[in-house]
Amino acid sequence: MIIKKYGIFFVLLLFITTCNNVTFSPLVGKWQLKTIEKNGEIESVDTVWYNFQSKSIFSFQIYEPQQDRYRSYVGLRTQNDKVVSIKLQDVAVVNLSDWSSVNRSFTIINMNKRRLLLQSEEGYFYSFNKY
Repeated sequence: MIIKKYGIFFVLLLFITTCNNVTFSPLVGKWQLKTIEKNGEIESVDTVWYNFQSKSIFSFQIYEPQQDRYRSYVGLRTQNDKVVSIKLQDVAVVNLSDWSSVNRSFTIINMNKRRLLLQSEEGYFYSFNKY
């Protein structure tokens, strides 16, 4: 009985120790684009998601209500302090979004558990809600 009790305690202690070594980035997750501010004009958006799936994987997702389908474009991301650089693998995203190429960089202006504000290299502001 005592060995069983200490065994459970040891397993829990090992689990807690392991969890403390995991670094959490608030950026990781699925973010729904809500607005884009370009040159003082604000455009509402509700069909685009930026998915920061890990420290290096990114997915751009667009919902097309006319066809009732989603399109996903996968790419790689790097981050240096507050600058996030993304390189998508498919050039088709350029025709379906305001991206001018498959490469894009953003500066994180504000981020918490529920909201994200990015500024593109062109000076546009992208406001997101955590999905």
